[in-house]
Amino acid sequence: MSSNIGAEARAAYSRYLEAGSLEEKIKCLGEFISLVPKHKGTEKIVALNKSRLAKLKREVEDRRQRQKTTQKVISPFSIKKEGIQVILISSYFTPGAGKTTVLNYLTGAAKAKIGKYTPLPEIGIYHYYKIRFQIVEMPAIMKGSSEGVGNGKEILSQIRSCDLICLCIDLSRNVDEQVNLLLNELSKADIRINRPLPPLSIQKTGSNKIQVLYLTDQAKKVDDIGEFTERIKEIVNANGVRNAVVKINGEISLDDVIDTLTPSVVYKKAIIIATKGDLPYTEDIFSELKHKYSDKFPLIIGTSVKRGNFPDFGELILRYLKKIKIYTMSSGGDVAEKPLVMEENSTVKDAAIKIHKSFYELFDHAIVIRESARQKRKKVGLDYVLIDNDIIEISTI
Repeated sequence: MSSNIGAEARAAYSRYLEAGSLEEKIKCLGEFISLVPKHKGTEKIVALNKSRLAKLKREVEDRRQRQKTTQKVISPFSIKKEGIQVILISSYFTPGAGKTTVLNYLTGAAKAKIGKYTPLPEIGIYHYYKIRFQIVEMPAIMKGSSEGVGNGKEILSQIRSCDLICLCIDLSRNVDEQVNLLLNELSKADIRINRPLPPLSIQKTGSNKIQVLYLTDQAKKVDDIGEFTERIKEIVNANGVRNAVVKINGEISLDDVIDTLTPSVVYKKAIIIATKGDLPYTEDIFSELKHKYSDKFPLIIGTSVKRGNFPDFGELILRYLKKIKIYTMSSGGDVAEKPLVMEENSTVKDAAIKIHKSFYELFDHAIVIRESARQKRKKVGLDYVLIDNDIIEISTI
């Protein structure tokens, strides 16, 4: 162990080595990683121990899965998705950050509970062009939620499956403390915020040890490719993988390698909703919030529910999630009121499969009506790329 990590970090590592249970080892190793000074000289130590920590967490999760009984217990924090699921979270504080006020403003739900502590999820439905947005207000996130404090594990488990996380940040309090607590607990729960999937894959093999392949010019943009390769091999090996092929297709970090080796890691879109913008002196605080966190959160919404100052939520969220509305038309010319919600750059093929696979299997041609185009009505094939508000009629053989 290097001598430049500090006395506190060394003590935490000693506690990790002496720990008996997996849970205690996880706690001590996490403390050790947080205490190690982050610089070039400790990069290898941090990466290797993050990898060990991920392996320990997997062992605990595997044990929990084996211990589960056949009797299924439905948790009150497990919410079945309806439409696009948006979860509101905030850090724990009294009075709260105003999540219930936001929920009520958007959906009309939980009006009687505004200003009261929310121990269980509150749910409302927000409609936009017949699209259902399920808005879920979760109980506040506390320090230690990722370790189970305040039903934290159940809350974070539901967050892992939602479409969008909204961090409700109270402008009347210290915004840095709120943002940092939420990001820290989400990160500890293996929830990565506003980050793309790393451009790499790790495939286990039966032999040939660990091979690292840099498949693009961008992937090779590292200072010392030989040293970087060795560190990747050490991380993969520390995870218990002895033979594998690591394929890299772009710029990555050692943390990306660890995350790829950790099946529990999920990547989620998140925004900030800054609440209580009607209070004095919050305008400058909101500007500072945007300046400091806009690189991490491309969408930061300032709200003043009491003044009715709330943006067009549905349109903002669809645009942020990179989704488009596609309307179907019957052979008789009737256009459906409820649109299909598709990913940006979806094709006619994607729409046909979403309607029903038979429309793809028996596809002959499609008519796309696009009001903004010079040729408003166009006969197209399966590869035609759709845009927002297109109307499509599919003809089969």
